[in-house]
Amino acid sequence: MKNILLKHFIPSVVLLSTMLLTGCENDKWNDHYNEDSFNLPTQTLKEYIQEEPSLSTFFEMLTATGYDSVLNSSQSFTVWAPTNDALSGVNTADQQLVRNIVINHIARGRITTSGVIDQPVKMIDGKYIHFKNTGAGYSLGDNNVITPNVQAINGLVHVIDGYAPYLFNLWEFMGKNDQLDSLSSYLYNQKIEIFDAENSIEIGADSTGQVIYDSAFIVTNPVLQKIGMLNSEDSSYTVLMPDNTAWNDAYGRIEGFYNLPEDAGGAKRQRSLTQFTIVQNIVYPGIISQPGSLDSVVSTTGSVFYNPGTIFANAQQKEMSNGLGYITNQFPFDDSTWYKKNKVEAESSDGRTNSGSSIFTRTSYGTGITTSGNRYILVDPTSVDPSVEFSIPNVLSAKYNIYCVFVPGKIVDPNDTVPTKARFQLTYISRSSGSTFIKRFTPANNETNPDGLTKMLVTQYDFEFANVIDDDYDRVAVKLKVTNDVTPEEEQAGDFSRTMRIDCIILEPVSE
Repeated sequence: MKNILLKHFIPSVVLLSTMLLTGCENDKWNDHYNEDSFNLPTQTLKEYIQEEPSLSTFFEMLTATGYDSVLNSSQSFTVWAPTNDALSGVNTADQQLVRNIVINHIARGRITTSGVIDQPVKMIDGKYIHFKNTGAGYSLGDNNVITPNVQAINGLVHVIDGYAPYLFNLWEFMGKNDQLDSLSSYLYNQKIEIFDAENSIEIGADSTGQVIYDSAFIVTNPVLQKIGMLNSEDSSYTVLMPDNTAWNDAYGRIEGFYNLPEDAGGAKRQRSLTQFTIVQNIVYPGIISQPGSLDSVVSTTGSVFYNPGTIFANAQQKEMSNGLGYITNQFPFDDSTWYKKNKVEAESSDGRTNSGSSIFTRTSYGTGITTSGNRYILVDPTSVDPSVEFSIPNVLSAKYNIYCVFVPGKIVDPNDTVPTKARFQLTYISRSSGSTFIKRFTPANNETNPDGLTKMLVTQYDFEFANVIDDDYDRVAVKLKVTNDVTPEEEQAGDFSRTMRIDCIILEPVSE
């Protein structure tokens, strides 16, 4: 008898629990929808907004931009419709302003309040605006939803008591600000626009029946691909924006470092490299609202800057839809940002040649002597005048101290205390045509230190022409040849060795 009672009791408990849960769910459902929302809608989004007196201004704006037709189509949208009071201060004669407001309040698909906590909604203009549960109700940006979840045949309407201002993104802002003409002119001239059919919206047809689109474009830009996609709403950046005064100052300081021969692009490429150098460190990932509170920042191209408060000092901060802009009238970077030490590792075989010798790569791990990158080369003589020549890319038209770093024989044999000697030959661009010239150097002290690394000063040289390498200009014209300078008699006497060990070649900027 006990088993029979249990058998009938359990389903009753389950049924009661189900009824209680269903009741709770219905309460939640009713929290999100009006009572009459379960009736099938009979109006399109356009028709509802058109017939709602409190939304007449917004409907006029829809009609002026062609979006009334969009909201009458079979596609599904969600509209956050501002009331007439919310739009009372808007100049509806400003066509661009009207369009910006309209496309900043419409999203694709049906987005209800159900389950919303804090949801970034992508509007059809690509901007993201936060749709939130405030506890007391719902909001879009800073605007309260006063009538949620109005169902239409092709979507939903949420009526709001304000409107979300259209914020320019970083890319748009530069093109709208006269102070930034130089910056925007350079960046905008690099762009390629491709029609984006997927995100373009049909808003009607012309008199010939041709479809009219509110067109969206995919922007490709090789410079943005390097420094950051400032036109994307899906990423956030902080950008230091030099105004025209700062741009011109920077251009005047940088231009002379890129004096190029005609066969390497000449004046046209000099201008392009100068412009890119200005922008290469102005973009930083994320939002940096208080740079002075940070120890350092890293640009999107990988440069580290300490005490960033000095970089952003006196700059005017502007909020954008995808980050922050800092407009500055002073270019804050010194020459060391682009005029840098240039190092060529000896073990790199790119552009390296040798004669009268065999080349072997060796490691310095565990030897007690640390070389750059923990590697070096052994230049083993096979005939007279053993030598090795290194290609040195990306030399600017500027003055450098040129060094060759030698490794002592004791790195492999603690008893090897025999030094070596070297002489050098520099190949450089000597004419605007791109032709090269050779200059030979034998330093006053050309002996290596047998007890440790020797950073031997080859010469100080002021290059008239730069030799900057990229995919279009890949000729490395600047080279340094290292030749053993030990005579057979010196070697036979045991005073010097004809074997050379080389760590790297270094070109260090000379500050004047």
